[in-house]
Amino acid sequence: VGEPIMYPKINELLHELHERKISTFLVTNGQHPQAINDLIPITQLYVSVDASTPESLEAVDRPLFKDAWDRLKTSLSCLKNKGQRTVARLTVVKGWNSDEIGGYARLIALGHCSLVEVKGVTFCGKSDASNLNMSNSPWHHEVLQFTKLLLKELNAIREGGDDLMPEYDLACEHKHSCSVLLARVDQFA
Repeated sequence: VGEPIMYPKINELLHELHERKISTFLVTNGQHPQAINDLIPITQLYVSVDASTPESLEAVDRPLFKDAWDRLKTSLSCLKNKGQRTVARLTVVKGWNSDEIGGYARLIALGHCSLVEVKGVTFCGKSDASNLNMSNSPWHHEVLQFTKLLLKELNAIREGGDDLMPEYDLACEHKHSCSVLLARVDQFA
């Protein structure tokens, strides 16, 4: 557990892995945009997008920074210029963030990510750090429906005049993992 992008020698480590022909992927919480800018190209760079409003970000992630919302938006904007495969990873928590589809679409539009991975939260048991329970874990069909509505919102942004916004389409789904993947048509068609 932790924020891998904050490791002071992350670029050296990634370079060494690439020298050994090992592919790399990194998941960040989007709270360190400068570190994202400074990161060397990797195989796949994920930014976790756990909420689509400042209020739900506070409730879901309990961030350390008062400007967490601005940091997330800036991090997503950084992805647009990375020149590598990027992924917005959305975790759907039923009853918490599952009705914020338009906000998610606007955040994804900031980064023009290569892929959008939508997954349902996995309940891992009771914890003092969380008040989630089994009812917060969506079924696969609910994640699929959420993703289809998200795709509709992304298309609406594109058709609404943002002609630089890439076109997305459903790429695949994995029922057991409760996940659905959207992909940019220009990169993966």
